[in-house]
Amino acid sequence: MGAASGKRSSNTQLAVGSLMVLGLLVVGIGAPLLAPFDPLKAVADSFGAPFTPQPPFLFGTDEIGRDVLSRLIFGARLSLTIAVAATSITVLIGVLVGVSAGYFGGRIDSLLMRGTDVVLCFPLLLLAIALAAISEPGMTTVLVVIGLVGWTGVARTVRAEVLSLKEREFVLAAKAMGASSWRVVSAHILPNVLRTVAVMAALSTCNTLLLDAGLSFLGLGIPAPAPSWGRMLSDSEAYYRVAPWLMIFPGLAIVYAVVASNLLGYGLAAASERSSTS
Repeated sequence: MGAASGKRSSNTQLAVGSLMVLGLLVVGIGAPLLAPFDPLKAVADSFGAPFTPQPPFLFGTDEIGRDVLSRLIFGARLSLTIAVAATSITVLIGVLVGVSAGYFGGRIDSLLMRGTDVVLCFPLLLLAIALAAISEPGMTTVLVVIGLVGWTGVARTVRAEVLSLKEREFVLAAKAMGASSWRVVSAHILPNVLRTVAVMAALSTCNTLLLDAGLSFLGLGIPAPAPSWGRMLSDSEAYYRVAPWLMIFPGLAIVYAVVASNLLGYGLAAASERSSTS
C-alpha cells in the first residue's frame, strides 16, 4: 500500500508539474496574442500613482502607466527563454565535466572535481553577482553567468552515474571488442544517463529562474524596460505600501514557475527511479 501511495503521489507530481509548465509555455509563446496592451508603453495616465486592478487593467498599472498583466505575460516569455537557454548551457557543461571525470578517472577526474569543488565553495547568487557585475548587462551576460555557476550539481550527478555504468558488462564488452572511448561514451554511456540528465535539467530550471530573478532584482539582469519579473519586483519597492499589487503579482509569477519546475523535476525523478528498479 505504501508503494502504491508513493507511486500515485509521484504520478500526481509529474502530471501537475507538466500541466503547470505547459500553461507557462502557452502564456510565453502566445504572449503577443494574450497580452491586452504593449508591455513597454504607458497605456494609462497614472504617472507616479499606479492604478489599482480594475477594467481594463485587470492587474493594475505600474508607476509610469504600463499594464502590469501585459508585462507579466511578456515576462513569462523572457523568463522561459532565459530558463531554456541557460539550463541548456548548464546541462552541457555539467555533462561534459561529469562524463569526462567519471569515464577517464585518474588525474582528469581529480582536476575536474577539484575545479567543481572550488565553484561549489561560493554561494551561487554571490558568484553570479560577481560575474554579472564585471560584464555589460544583457541577455548574453545573464545566460553566460547562469551557465557558468549552475553546472556543478549536474556534473557531480552525471559523474556518479558514469562511474557505475563504466563497470557494467556491456561497457566492458564494448571496450574488449576494441571500441574507442568516443564510441563507448556516445553509444553506451550517454544514452544511459539521459534520464538523469532530463531530471537534472528540470530541477536546474528552478535555480535558473531564481538566479535570473535575483540578478534582475539587483539590476544586473536584463536591462530596463524589458518586462523581467525580478526587475518588476525591484521597481515595486517604493510602492509596496500604496500599490502592493506591483509586488504581489510578479512574486506569484516567480513562485508559480519555480513550483512548476520543481514538481516536474521531482515527478521525473520518481518515474525514473521506478523504471530503473522495475
